[in-house]
Amino acid sequence: MAYLTLQGINKIYPNGFHAVHDFNLEIEQGEFIIFVGPSGCGKSTTLRMIAGLENISKGEFYIDGVRANEKGPREREVAMVFQSYALYPHMSVYDNMAFGLTLQGVDDDIIEQRVMETARILGLTDYLDRKPRALSGGQRQRVAVGRAIIRKVGIFLMDEPLSNLDAKQRVTMRSEITDIHRKVGATTIYVTHDQTEAMTVADRIVVMKDGYIQQVGTPYELYFKPVNMFVAGFIGEPPMNFITADVQNGAIKVGSTSLVLSNVLATDKLASYEGKKIIFGFRPEVIELGAKADSYVLKADVELTELLGDNTNVYVDIEGVKSILKVDPHDTPEMDTDIEFSIPFKSVYLFDGETEMVIDTDK
Repeated sequence: MAYLTLQGINKIYPNGFHAVHDFNLEIEQGEFIIFVGPSGCGKSTTLRMIAGLENISKGEFYIDGVRANEKGPREREVAMVFQSYALYPHMSVYDNMAFGLTLQGVDDDIIEQRVMETARILGLTDYLDRKPRALSGGQRQRVAVGRAIIRKVGIFLMDEPLSNLDAKQRVTMRSEITDIHRKVGATTIYVTHDQTEAMTVADRIVVMKDGYIQQVGTPYELYFKPVNMFVAGFIGEPPMNFITADVQNGAIKVGSTSLVLSNVLATDKLASYEGKKIIFGFRPEVIELGAKADSYVLKADVELTELLGDNTNVYVDIEGVKSILKVDPHDTPEMDTDIEFSIPFKSVYLFDGETEMVIDTDK
C-alpha cells in the first residue's frame, strides 16, 4: 500500500490547452478513490500524470512522502488497468498474467505461485489455459485486473475498466472489484464517467468539471451535502430538479404558487437574497404525491411516465418548469392529467443564483 499527495497539480499542453487546474488531494494508504465527471473534465489526464504517462506541467506529486514528478512509470511501482483490456490474443490467460513477471526475470516457481494465487482470488483457475477470445468480456476484464494484481505493487490505477461491458456484466464486476480491493488492500485510483460506479465502489469520490475539482467526499457526502449546483445535478439518477426564480418578499414564485423560503432559510440570510436570483433544488425521489405537512406543495401536468420496475419516472410540467419525479409504480399517475405533489422542507436545496454554490439551510 502507498499514500499519495498531489499539490497544485496542473497539466498544460504545448498548444496552451489547460487540462487540469490546481489539483490538490491527499490519498491514504489502501483507500479506494474514484475520479468522476463528464468527458473532457481532466480525470483521465490526472490519472495518467499519477502513472507517469503524462508530464506534470506544474505542482508536486509525492508517493509515500517522496517526490515522484520525474520518476518514470516503472519507478513509481504502479499497475494500470485499461478499458481496452490490452491482453495478448495469442497468449493463454496464464501467460498473459505472468508476462510482466517473466520480463522482470522472476523465478518460474514464484511466477506459478503468484498466478495461481491471483487466479484463485479472481475466480479464473478454470480458465488459465484459455486464450482471450474464448472468454467473456467480464472474464477478460478480470484477467486484465489479475495482470495488475500479480505484480504486488502498492498502487492500482484503473481507467474506465468497465466501459466495454454490458449492463449486467458491469453490475457483477463492480462487486468483484470491491471484493478484490478488500482482499488485496492496495491504494486504488479509478476513473469513470458513471456516477453509479462511483457511488457503489468508492471510499471517496473526486468530482471534476473543466479540469477543476468541484468536491471531494464520501458517496454519502456528495449525495446529501453537495457544495454546488454541478455536484448536486451530477450525483443522483435521475438528476436533481432545479427551479430558478427571483426572491420577492421572502418567497419565490413557481408559476402561480408562492414558496415561502423562511421554512428552510434563516431570516437574516433570507433578507440578503431579497431581489436576487436563487435556485430551488429537489431530488426526484424525495417527493410525495398529494399535499403533505411540513412540505412545499406544487401542481404539475403529467407529460410522460417511464415504468422501471421498482419505480416510475414521471416527467412533469410545473407551470412552465420541466421536472422529473420518482414514484412507486403502484402510484403512477395517468399521462395528460394534473397532479399535486409535496417536497418536504428538509429535502430542499437552495443555491446562489450567481455562484451556484449551495446555501446553508435550516434543515
